[in-house]
Amino acid sequence: MDLQCSAHDPTAAAFGTSDLMGDLSSDPLGLGLTYAWTLLSIPPGSGSVLPGGLPTDANRLGFAPDLVGFYDFELMVTNTAGVDSQPCYATLEAIPTQDLWVEMFWQFGGDDMDLHLVQNGGVASLRTGQDCYFGNCQNGLDWGPVGGDGDPILDLDDIPGTGPENINVQAPESILYDVYLHDYPGSVFNVANNVTVRIYLSGNLEWENTIAISNENTDQYFATIDMATQTVTP
Repeated sequence: MDLQCSAHDPTAAAFGTSDLMGDLSSDPLGLGLTYAWTLLSIPPGSGSVLPGGLPTDANRLGFAPDLVGFYDFELMVTNTAGVDSQPCYATLEAIPTQDLWVEMFWQFGGDDMDLHLVQNGGVASLRTGQDCYFGNCQNGLDWGPVGGDGDPILDLDDIPGTGPENINVQAPESILYDVYLHDYPGSVFNVANNVTVRIYLSGNLEWENTIAISNENTDQYFATIDMATQTVTP
């Protein structure tokens, strides 16, 4: 008996949502089906989980990727006679739609790492209006002069876990931006914690680095982004 599952490759921008559709699966005898969706793999640092649902739900709606990259899914269907299909596979690629996209995650939980994006800044500008971070940027920050598309926003801020955190700018100015990390002392972790930062320009991964952070309440510089030349330097 040829029991068929059907899973379609979903598409989504990062922070968008996508639906996992299995409703074209079929049983040649017309028997009822149950559906077993599995999230097989996610990008390193992602905390995305499979949307909830019942075994009788062919579709799982509203999957939310939280990092750029590939997410792999498996679907198996079983009919009421207990016959299983062969597995079907689907892959989602989450891509950044903003021209400047910075994401960060770390190795061990219980250590509150904060991502900072500084406009034409440096250490002296941290925790000021030139710095997009958890204290002022969760609803965006008015940087101008190009309007809302040039303003940064902290889309993800994680405290108890391992990230990710994300700051993006839809259409950044042709200036320099600095990327920093602050090991916030509200959560104390006593061993080195590897922190990874990825920087995407115009949808492309331009730079990635991992630094071991050991000291609480310290600022760590990662890189400078030159939007005029579309380059990143550590």
